Amino acid sequence: MKEHIANFYKHIQDSYKDFDRENFDLGAVNKIVIAGMGGSAIAGLILKDLFPELEIVVERNYFPNTPIDESTFVIFCSYSGNTEETLSYYDYASRLTDHSMVITTGGKLLKKAKSDKLKFQLLPKGYPPRSALGFSLAILISIFDKEGISNIDFECLKNFADESSSKKSEVYKQAKKIHKTIPIIVTEEDLSSIGFRLKSQLNENSKMLSYNITIPEMNHNEIVGWENINIDKKHFSMIWIHIGWPKNIERMNITNEILSTKVSYAAHLTVPDNVPKNLTSLFFLINYIDWLSYWCGELNNVDINSVKSIDLLKKKIS
Repeated sequence: MKEHIANFYKHIQDSYKDFDRENFDLGAVNKIVIAGMGGSAIAGLILKDLFPELEIVVERNYFPNTPIDESTFVIFCSYSGNTEETLSYYDYASRLTDHSMVITTGGKLLKKAKSDKLKFQLLPKGYPPRSALGFSLAILISIFDKEGISNIDFECLKNFADESSSKKSEVYKQAKKIHKTIPIIVTEEDLSSIGFRLKSQLNENSKMLSYNITIPEMNHNEIVGWENINIDKKHFSMIWIHIGWPKNIERMNITNEILSTKVSYAAHLTVPDNVPKNLTSLFFLINYIDWLSYWCGELNNVDINSVKSIDLLKKKIS
């Protein structure tokens, strides 16, 4: 896993270089549906945050929960190609529109796509699905913004990855503060996908319970739940990610003050000034939280690659 996280920037480069961006005419499309589960869905959630001007719906289900018609572009994402929910979704949705594609490494989903003559993009094999985000995200961004990835400062991302691979890094120091806690992850609405990504990576890589919420919404409900006198502060930490709106910064500071006796540690993770304010910043954040989950896993002395409960559930349900 460490090597995959360190090479995240290369995954983006390689995927961007290999993808045929000119092979898509979306003129007749007014809605995008991205169907997938787990690590195969996170790229869709990030894309939705990146392009608020587009109608993007991320579906993590056996069947469509949103209308699909001839003007809908449906993207079926399954790293293995054998995710049962995505295969079921394909059977329901692929016949409803002529605009669709598959992103996968193979499996039953690729066979269906070839049989139905759908566009497909192959991902490289041999990765845990959650570590293949750079490949799929670069593809999705390239479909909707043909210039978006070309101006990324890959040298900046490489330098950060090199620094973060050491126990002397700032990311490792943050991991030492939170690895024994249940982190509460807070983002603004337009970065909710990044909060979800950290939650999921802590679940899988670090074997930690965690959840993500957004501000200002959490100030209208959750903050009251912390009034419970039975809360033990040593069990919780609070991770704020790149809060930027002035009123939300004020809310963050006041919330930290109110909860100072309820959480053991609070940190605000932001993009440094020397990181270019384009997609480089987004990829910096993604790589940061991946490293944070990796180091938490190391400190917790767990098998970072293992997902025993997922494997057991799949075996029992098949």
